[in-house]
Amino acid sequence: MIKKFFFIICFVSLLSLSLKAESIINNSLNPINWEIKNEIIFDEFNGPKDKYFKNLFLQIESYKGEGKRFTINEFKELLKRPESKKVYTKELIRYATPESVKIQNKAHRDFSKIFMKEKRIRAGVDFLKKYDRLLSIAEKRYRTARQDIVSILMWESGLGTFTGNLRIFNVFMGQLLYLDIAQEYAVNKLLSQGKNNPLNSYEFAQKEKKRFEKIKKRAVRSLAALLRQSKVKNYDPLKVKGSWGGAIGYVQFMPYRMNFAVDGDNDGSIDLHSWPDAILSVANYLKEFGDYNMSYKGRKRGIYSYNHSNSYVRGVILFADTIWKAYRE
Repeated sequence: MIKKFFFIICFVSLLSLSLKAESIINNSLNPINWEIKNEIIFDEFNGPKDKYFKNLFLQIESYKGEGKRFTINEFKELLKRPESKKVYTKELIRYATPESVKIQNKAHRDFSKIFMKEKRIRAGVDFLKKYDRLLSIAEKRYRTARQDIVSILMWESGLGTFTGNLRIFNVFMGQLLYLDIAQEYAVNKLLSQGKNNPLNSYEFAQKEKKRFEKIKKRAVRSLAALLRQSKVKNYDPLKVKGSWGGAIGYVQFMPYRMNFAVDGDNDGSIDLHSWPDAILSVANYLKEFGDYNMSYKGRKRGIYSYNHSNSYVRGVILFADTIWKAYRE
C-alpha cells in the first residue's frame, strides 16, 4: 500500500513538472510574453548569456573602431527605460518564418508591378525634374546615373513615403533574443494551417541556420554601430526610427553603412530624411561600396551591393530606364 501510494505521489509530481515545463514552453512561444529584459541577456554572474551579446559588448566597449566607446553600464541604463522593452512581434515572425525568403522575393516581384504603374513612373520623372541640380551634382561627383539613384530611392522608400517608424534598437534586440522562438511559432502556425514544415528538409534547415547566423551577426554589428555613433553624433539611440529590418531614412541604410552617408547640403550634419543628404549618400554608396560604373555590368554590380537580390536589381534597372526614357521625351 505504501509503495503504491509512493508511486502515485511520484507520478503526480512528474506530471506536475511536465505540465509546468509545457506551460513555460507555451508561454515562451506566445508573442504576448516577448519582452526585452535583463534576465534573458545576462546570466547569474552578470555576464552575457550567449556569444552574440558577448561579441556586442566587446565591440561597444572597445577603444578602437568607428564611433566612441559605449559601456555595458550605459547599455543597462537603456534597458531600464520602458521604451526599450518592446518586441515588434509581427515583423519579427515575418522575418523568422521559413517562408521569409520566398515572401521577400515575391514582394520584389510585386514591387515591380507596383512601381511600373503610371502613377509611380510619373512620380519618378517629376523627381528627376524637381531635384535636377542635386542629381546632376551626384552624377558628376560620383559618376552614378541619376535615374539609378532615383530608382533606388523609389524601391527603398517610395521616394520617402515609407521609411518605417520602428525603434531600431528594439528591432535588433528582438532579432538577437527571439528570432529562434519566432521561427518555432511560425512553424507551428504553418502546421496548424495544414502545411508541411520546411525545416524537415535537412538541406533547407541548414540554409535557415546560416540565414539566422547572418541575421544575428548583422544585428550585433548594427547595434554596435548605433550605440557607438550615438556618442559621436549626440543622439538618443532609443529615438532612432527605421524599418522592420532596421534600415534608416529615405535611403534605408543599415547603421553600419552610415559611414557612406554624405552631408549633401553642407549644414554640418547628416539627415537621411533630407533629399540633399539622401541623394548624395546613395551615389556615394554605389560608387565606393558597390564599385558602380555606368556600363550595364557596372550598374548591376553596384545595385546588387545595395540589395543582394537579382529580382531587386532587375526591378531597379527597369524602373530607372523607364523613367529616364519618359524624362527625355
